[in-house]
Amino acid sequence: MAGSSHIQAVGWDGSGCPVARTLLTYSQSDDPGSAHFSDQTRLFSDGRWVTSRYCEKEILSSPALKVVTVGE
Repeated sequence: MAGSSHIQAVGWDGSGCPVARTLLTYSQSDDPGSAHFSDQTRLFSDGRWVTSRYCEKEILSSPALKVVTVGE
């Protein structure tokens, strides 16, 4: 992986929760054989930025959400 920056566009739609989209300024792998070699570039080209979730209702709606309860 190379690079150290990302692009984030943030706005508000009146819902009280920020609307944010993010992209890395580089892709997740510098190996041309990797499926992640140009993944972020493809997302940008397709207008498919990554959704950033800030409010609880958005976090809970994430299809990738995994809740882990930790206790003694």
